[in-house]
Amino acid sequence: MAYPKELMDKALSILSQRRADARRAASAHREEIAQKLPQVIAIEQELARTSVQVSRAILSGENLEKKLAALRDGNLALQAKRADLLVENGYPANYLEVNYQCAQCGDTGFCDNHMCDCLRSLLKQLAYARMGEVSDIGNCKFENFSLDYYPAPGPRKVMGEILSLCREYAAGFSLKSESLLMMGGTGLGKTHLSLAIARAVIDQGFDVFYIPVQNLMSQLEHEKFSRSGDEKDSLSFVLEADLLILDDLGAEFPTQFTSATIYNIINSRMIEGRPTIINSNLDMKTIEARYSERTVSRLIGGYKILPFAGTDIRVLKKQQSR
Repeated sequence: MAYPKELMDKALSILSQRRADARRAASAHREEIAQKLPQVIAIEQELARTSVQVSRAILSGENLEKKLAALRDGNLALQAKRADLLVENGYPANYLEVNYQCAQCGDTGFCDNHMCDCLRSLLKQLAYARMGEVSDIGNCKFENFSLDYYPAPGPRKVMGEILSLCREYAAGFSLKSESLLMMGGTGLGKTHLSLAIARAVIDQGFDVFYIPVQNLMSQLEHEKFSRSGDEKDSLSFVLEADLLILDDLGAEFPTQFTSATIYNIINSRMIEGRPTIINSNLDMKTIEARYSERTVSRLIGGYKILPFAGTDIRVLKKQQSR
């Protein structure tokens, strides 16, 4: 369960900026207080000398317990005096402290060598943002997938079963989950349910890569002839993602390159045991006619096929809005 390096690097960079901003703000606050309330800075300096006094007390060894208690009481009194001065002059009591956004980890992203909740949350936000650039993931949830658009009893029953299966798939997702092939006409909810799965899987901390097949083929073909070698190419993200979602298989322009590339992706991820979700408006007969026998064999043998039923929901929604 790991986020890709580019997302982690971006998240850590954001946290680094947060730390720097917090420290700059604290420094500016200190300069302000030094001008307006110099007595507060004097207290700060006196508090800083406490550690030296503690060391001396320990080295002397005489009446150690008594001396430490006195230093502690004096330290607490100075802190209270400092807070009172700040509050009396309209400042928060912690105005001189470095106020990190995450008090738990100090905006480092880690607590006791474990990932902090703030970093985990930031990674999810970045993953959502990345997917939002090429999808409508923000509006695709299990909760707003309505079965009312599917005629009863047949299509509604079929889609109810598919909805339940997708919920279970998302809730129990692991790197060993099976691959899914969602098939059916346009506007039946294939993209909606695959993105709803993506939301749930991202929330569990897995890396999800979603892309329409047509867009992916264009990117890969472009990269094939223009790569500088300095950056990771799209194929690496496709092959390494915990969950890959390929949308609209069959919309890409059929060429020898696209056919070979699609086979390579399907076959490579199958060999590595990485789950993939593929959506297609094509029926199996058309897929068999369009793609190589090796590709079809892997889809039939390695994917759970979900045949969607009903009529185009987009058309129904448009009719209802009139």
